[in-house]
Amino acid sequence: MKMNSRVIITGANGFIGSNIISEMIVNDFPITALVRNRAKTDYLKKIKCYNIIHSDNYSDPTLLRKLNMSKPEYIIHCALDKNELTDTKNLISALEMAKQINCKGFITIGSYKEYGYLKKNLTEDIVCNPLDKFSRLKHSQNMLASQICDSLGINHLHLRLGIPYSHKYNTNFYFTNIIGRLSKDEFIDTKNIYEVKDFIHTSDIARGILSLMENNLSGSYNLSFGDGIEMKSVLKMIYEKLNKKFIFDESKNSSFSEFSLNINKIYKATNWKPSISIWDGISLLIQLAKFNSKPSLDDFTSRIRSLYK
Repeated sequence: MKMNSRVIITGANGFIGSNIISEMIVNDFPITALVRNRAKTDYLKKIKCYNIIHSDNYSDPTLLRKLNMSKPEYIIHCALDKNELTDTKNLISALEMAKQINCKGFITIGSYKEYGYLKKNLTEDIVCNPLDKFSRLKHSQNMLASQICDSLGINHLHLRLGIPYSHKYNTNFYFTNIIGRLSKDEFIDTKNIYEVKDFIHTSDIARGILSLMENNLSGSYNLSFGDGIEMKSVLKMIYEKLNKKFIFDESKNSSFSEFSLNINKIYKATNWKPSISIWDGISLLIQLAKFNSKPSLDDFTSRIRSLYK
């Protein structure tokens, strides 16, 4: 795939879509952001994404003409609705759109939750047994898109992400909330601190997608850091960096689960590996929280002096 080939991202104003776009724009990768008619695009414009198209209908002839002009090679389908029927219809419409504009590849975004029963070192050849509504939808979308793409002669990629996070547009992330509340000296009821989870920064997600596209690959791939991290260790680091005392109720943390995704498949196929550890990512979140908080005069003076050291 040529690096100047355009990519369409549906659901471009959502968390995953907008963060992928942010990374690709930094790398001068041409992007078309596709959003609904009433979608807010302030954040997309803030990250200098100006090629934004509004549409509620992927089969609209006007939309298809606009998209055909840029000759896109891939669609990254990030659009997500709370209604399963609507999501399925949108997926089929997006696949039909891919065929109409002669895309060579179609990418669906999945989740580690598709595996169902979680454990360490989950590999792509494990039979999925999704346990909740969200994971069943993601798994069914993978199977449906794979079958339709095969019949249309389109490469299909399905990405099973670990827990995604970013320092941009990420207010719902667990650790972002913890950092924010600690910064305000609010009480935090820490639970499940012995759980082991596998995270991935959205910058690494974008790089992984680019590497898969450049190698013209198809199939399902795990995309995560590949190593589970105990929540207690991360929380302890956050408390220490914010000069807070780490206190937790042991009785609320008697049982725990753990999971990590095996990323050997994508590494062997593309040489991709994650570059941002959860420690680096959390450190950045803490720095941003400190910088964005309202400082006292002494705090402000200290920050300015530190910039010149």
